[in-house]
Amino acid sequence: MKSALKRSRLVAVMLLGLLLLGCASTASNVSSGRENNQAAYQQHVNLAKQYIGLDKRDLARLHLNKAEKLHNAADIKGLAQLYNSYALLYQIELEVALAETYFLKAIDSDPSDSVVRYNFSSFLFNQDRFSESLEQMLLVSKDLNYQRRPQAFYIAGLAQNKLNDRVAAIQSFKRAIELSPQFNLAYLEVAKVYFEQQRYLLARDAIGYYVALSGDTAESLWLLVRIEFKMGNAQAMAISGDRLNTLFADSEQAERYRKLVQ
Repeated sequence: MKSALKRSRLVAVMLLGLLLLGCASTASNVSSGRENNQAAYQQHVNLAKQYIGLDKRDLARLHLNKAEKLHNAADIKGLAQLYNSYALLYQIELEVALAETYFLKAIDSDPSDSVVRYNFSSFLFNQDRFSESLEQMLLVSKDLNYQRRPQAFYIAGLAQNKLNDRVAAIQSFKRAIELSPQFNLAYLEVAKVYFEQQRYLLARDAIGYYVALSGDTAESLWLLVRIEFKMGNAQAMAISGDRLNTLFADSEQAERYRKLVQ
């Protein structure tokens, strides 16, 4: 009798253990399911971005639709990259109003997402909305952890130059160079601004840094031609002009040079 009682108690304890294990297992599965959905959601968003970059729009849209179905409605911030991807897709499809709508939805979902603001600023710049573009990019430039911070200062400088604030533009280009000394385009743009300000020696120095990083381009040689022309250096102008004619004979800049020396 005692033995049977002990066995019944042992079975009861084992059943209780199995029930607890079942509860724990169920909770774990729910958690695991959520994590799996989140991972799948992110994977679909990432794939959509890749297909957008490859201009494979149908595949991008397919993965965005899948991501949308997997997204956890409680995760508002997580929607930012989904909306951002839709905005990029509509941008390349020239659906300007839709692109802007989705950029704004992305920012509303996560105002701290610098990737979204960077893309929105670039979009605004391409729409010639330079003041709005600058506003967004200045916010991005304050994010010390954003990987594309040098590029943010660069685009801010472009916008400032378009708005005729050349002093601010120079500071932005210099900041981009300080953060990324190999950022060749910033040297070229600051050289252009110096040229506009008639600071020809500084412009020539900046072009020198650009050429050291990138080699000669039609744009850099044409700027050098004009710098030397303004400084009255006929021989140096001719040397740069000859290189422009030799290396980039079919370029618009070479055509301008030929007209200059006719």
